[in-house]
Amino acid sequence: MIAVIDERMPQDAKARLVEFGFSVISLPPFTRLAAPVASHPDMLMLPLGDRLFVYKEYYEAHAPLLEAVAEAANRTLCAVDATASAQYPDDIGLNLFAVGKHLVGRTDKTPREILDYASEQGYTLHFVKQGYAKCSTVVLGNLAIISADPSILAAATEMGIASLSVSAGGISLPGYDYGFLGGACGVFGNRVLFCGDFNTHPDGITIAAFCRQHGFETASLSDQPLFDVGSIFFF
Repeated sequence: MIAVIDERMPQDAKARLVEFGFSVISLPPFTRLAAPVASHPDMLMLPLGDRLFVYKEYYEAHAPLLEAVAEAANRTLCAVDATASAQYPDDIGLNLFAVGKHLVGRTDKTPREILDYASEQGYTLHFVKQGYAKCSTVVLGNLAIISADPSILAAATEMGIASLSVSAGGISLPGYDYGFLGGACGVFGNRVLFCGDFNTHPDGITIAAFCRQHGFETASLSDQPLFDVGSIFFF
């Protein structure tokens, strides 16, 4: 079991992941992206089906590390030939999420290689206004999502899955006014692991109850306030 994380994840949260039995792989920054999010997994890679999509330029700089991640994840590594930059929306090409056979994000900015693969595999595309779709969303298997974003919550209704609307904010992301709930956690099996204490979120009690309702446990990786680390990818 591996946990792919931002290299700047707080040390106490990293240590807790190790206690849970994960081998931790920290991602180095991609200099094309804004510094606060340059090491965020959900900005740097997209696990989809049996593929792991990354930026070609990022792959060329860190090939051995990314190949090790793909091997541990038992996925085929695919480097997309798309240009990224620190300016929105040119930083969101990989920031999508899948629920079952639905792929959600600002699909007008999604690299062609991903769209072609999604089409070949029978995914239905759902365009949302929120460019940071994965950051903004906690995905509970194929059952439900949690988000503060209206366009993502509307997509959940369109997909026919349950959703919980939560308050924006309550999550730290240095360099920005606040971070996103999806970026402050990762889901492994039936457990949602939060970077920080989810009870510090204004809707912490409701979040835990909604997760339990859909068969998921919640756990905090530290007793600090929630911290947006660009999602934690578990394989």
